[in-house]
Amino acid sequence: MALRKTFTAIALSISLAALAGCDSAEERAEKFYQSGLQYLEAGDIDRALVEFRNVFKLNGQHRDARRAYADAERGRGNLREAFAQYLRLVEQDPEDIDAQRALAEVAAQGGDWTTAARYADTVLAKSPDETDLQAIKVAAAYTKATEANDVTGQIEAAKNARALHERQPGNLLIARVVIDDLVRSQHFDDALVKLNAALEIAPDDRALLAQRLSVHAALGDDVAVEAGLRDMVERFPDSPEMGYALIRWYVSRGETDKAEAHLRSQIKPGSDDQAPVIDLVRFLAEQRGPEAAVAELERVIATGDTSPVYRAARAGFIFDLGQRDAAIAEMQDIVKKAEPSEETRRTKVGLARMLTITGNSVGARALVEEVLAEDAGDTEALKLKASWLILDDEVGEAVAILRRANDQNPRNASILTLMAQAYERDGNRDLMRETLSLAVTASNRAPEESLRYAQLLATEGKLIPAEGVIIDALRIAPGTLSLLVPLGQIYVQVQDWPRAESVAAELEAQNTPAATTAAQGLRATILSAQQKSDQAIGYLQGLVDQGAGGLDAKVAILRAHIAGGRINQALTYSESLLAENPDDPDLRFIDASVRALAGQPDKAEAAYRSLLEDDKTRLPVWLALARTVVADPVRSNEASALIDEALIALPDSSELKWAKAGFLERSGNIDGAIEIYESLYKQNSANPVIANNLASLLSTYRTDPDSLARAEVIARRLRGSTLAPYQDTYGWIAYQRGNYDDAVEELEKAVAGLGRDPIVRFHLAMTYLALDRKSDALAQFHEALSRAKEDDPRDFLVTARQEVQRLETEGVTVGN
Repeated sequence: MALRKTFTAIALSISLAALAGCDSAEERAEKFYQSGLQYLEAGDIDRALVEFRNVFKLNGQHRDARRAYADAERGRGNLREAFAQYLRLVEQDPEDIDAQRALAEVAAQGGDWTTAARYADTVLAKSPDETDLQAIKVAAAYTKATEANDVTGQIEAAKNARALHERQPGNLLIARVVIDDLVRSQHFDDALVKLNAALEIAPDDRALLAQRLSVHAALGDDVAVEAGLRDMVERFPDSPEMGYALIRWYVSRGETDKAEAHLRSQIKPGSDDQAPVIDLVRFLAEQRGPEAAVAELERVIATGDTSPVYRAARAGFIFDLGQRDAAIAEMQDIVKKAEPSEETRRTKVGLARMLTITGNSVGARALVEEVLAEDAGDTEALKLKASWLILDDEVGEAVAILRRANDQNPRNASILTLMAQAYERDGNRDLMRETLSLAVTASNRAPEESLRYAQLLATEGKLIPAEGVIIDALRIAPGTLSLLVPLGQIYVQVQDWPRAESVAAELEAQNTPAATTAAQGLRATILSAQQKSDQAIGYLQGLVDQGAGGLDAKVAILRAHIAGGRINQALTYSESLLAENPDDPDLRFIDASVRALAGQPDKAEAAYRSLLEDDKTRLPVWLALARTVVADPVRSNEASALIDEALIALPDSSELKWAKAGFLERSGNIDGAIEIYESLYKQNSANPVIANNLASLLSTYRTDPDSLARAEVIARRLRGSTLAPYQDTYGWIAYQRGNYDDAVEELEKAVAGLGRDPIVRFHLAMTYLALDRKSDALAQFHEALSRAKEDDPRDFLVTARQEVQRLETEGVTVGN
């Protein structure tokens, strides 16, 4: 009896405690909230966020906690998470104007101008006098007009920006629009005044400081540019990209000695900081060769500093010089003898990179995991692991890792570039574009990052913004060949002949072999684009006659003849070249190629075979011979055997394997073709053509869920592409996955570019059918069948005939 009373008391106690717990959930949530506020006040953001998350577990409707959480994330630059939390607030209360305002501001900070404008409009509809939101709306309109090359829209937005700037001169967002418009219209003096005013408000704003440098460069004020670069080096001592920008500027002006002197001045005697020494060594390697870098490291080590960092750096340069085994042995010795430390981890990552290059991916990945086991936040290890994940199509995990790395190094251009590659692999072009833009800013407009971003803009038809990106980079690194050449190409595309000519003149003025060749090519392109092929040929021939044009100029003359349809003149010219140097293998190959175009396949084939008798490792000759043979339908089996013979001579050639896969596909051996593409994809999953072909075969000829899922993963990068084959592949996979709206959008574009291919028409027809657009489907089925023989037995054509019969039996007609 007593025992029973005891159990009853315990049960009652537990029940009351449980009831108390239920009743106090909101109270406990409030305690977590108050604790979070205290941590915020103390500056302990991480602990505050933990407390706010505890609030949400107990009370997901606690609006004050969610707002505080969003504000804290926004304050530390985590815009994505902040946006998500503000969005939750608006979902809970659609009238929450503060959250809507924050959404507009965060979207503007992140460069999502469409979203920013939408929320700005929502707020302005309720509170029309909010100038900050008006600024966002104007900035969004200006940016969208600029990206769309909408001059009228750009002028109107700039006019509105100036009016708003007069009323609110302290608003930096609208000031940036005014400054950008002044720079674009080349009113550099006025832009400088506005920049100085803006920098009074935000003296450490990197984007404004970089833009002021660009304006000083445009004004030709080299003293101000140098002073500005030096100021940024001192102002941001923890940002090595500032020093790199100063060095690039010196090098672009031919002041290599001055650059080296600056780097040596950063080395403090007796300091444990090894970064300045490594920066100097890298500079020496780039400007004076790896031997000079090794010599400098030998000098440092000879002074008694045998730091593993210097030994590892020396091994790295020895590796680049071709002494790979010795370099790897040196790195392994360092790792074996060193105690766990940051230096040791850095050496392990360096060794992992070497092992990756030499094909030992297992050893490389093991080293990286060792590093991350010691330090889960090691940036270089995270970058290397993320790059592997991207290649393995593990994009989600790669992005998560890179975000961790970016949280620790928010202005690291290499992290942002890798993140852009991940977004590209995932087919998210908007995030890819945004991240590449951030990489340009983080690198202080470095040539490589600027060119990468400009090339993306150009592929999207945004030539004017692409021009602006390149010009900004050239102002800090004037004369950079890798920037001038694409700039000239942009001017050719927009038919701005005077500016294209000015780029050619600037290239010629450099008086280096590479720049001279680039200038010659650009001038010939300008003339050809103006449909002045005779003048282009005359210009190139003049170079040849003067001895200033090598083989490139001669090939360009041939191309000009061929592009103009003057095949006989091209043949006469190639014969004359060969007569001058009958034993030159390059000229023999060129002459054979022209003969193939001129309708002389027998002579072309004989020349190709003669070249291969001399040297069986000439890949272009094998491929040209195969094209000549396969052009004759009767000899298709012979062409396949020819590729097999070529693979004996060049077993590692991806081009020959690719050709082999094509023959297998055409002969119906789909599994064999897929096997080759799988092998090629494993070797280089970054190749979009291989990815497209593999995904296309998997989605067209395999029906099992695993193959289709794999095809979808591989094809993600093709989303939003401007190339018709990629649009067809992605669209057909979208159809098979039931995403018909995405499918029709891509396939309609694909048909516009590949309308003669019956299978592309078939894919669109099937998608129309799924969307119940029967008349449109019937039209496309007819189009597909009209582009094939009546007795063509391919499965998709059989299906097309059946669908036509079915639809017409139902009474469906084209156009009804």
